Amino acid sequence: MDVNCATLLFGAVLVLGIAVFCCCLCAERPDQPAESPEQRVARALAARAEATLAAQAAGPPVLRPLPYFPYAAHGGVAAECSICLEPLRQWQLCSEVPTCRHVFHRECLGAWARSNGSCPMCRAKIIVPGSSDGVAVAVADDVV
Repeated sequence: MDVNCATLLFGAVLVLGIAVFCCCLCAERPDQPAESPEQRVARALAARAEATLAAQAAGPPVLRPLPYFPYAAHGGVAAECSICLEPLRQWQLCSEVPTCRHVFHRECLGAWARSNGSCPMCRAKIIVPGSSDGVAVAVADDVV
């Protein structure tokens, strides 16, 4: 009986080994072929484009323009726009950050406000007059 038990045990181990081998072989070869690097890049780009289109469909936030005024220098003090580093010239159109009253060229502050929500000098929050926060603004002639 020792030979029969040993043969039976050997046969069971052999069948079990073959079954494990087949399972491992099938696990390495899924039904779908492996994705190539090009396919992964294409899928990532498609997902990014889809997200961009969804964001554009929602529409850009409506930005109210900041008030502007002709710059009038007082006392001969030369002021400059700290965004573009160009001087503020007499009667040039300028805007100010309502909360801190720092003055910049109209175009410079408009472009800055579209990408940043704070003053370029002191980081005070830019709140447009007449917005939901209801901040009233008095226009300064020469505040930097």
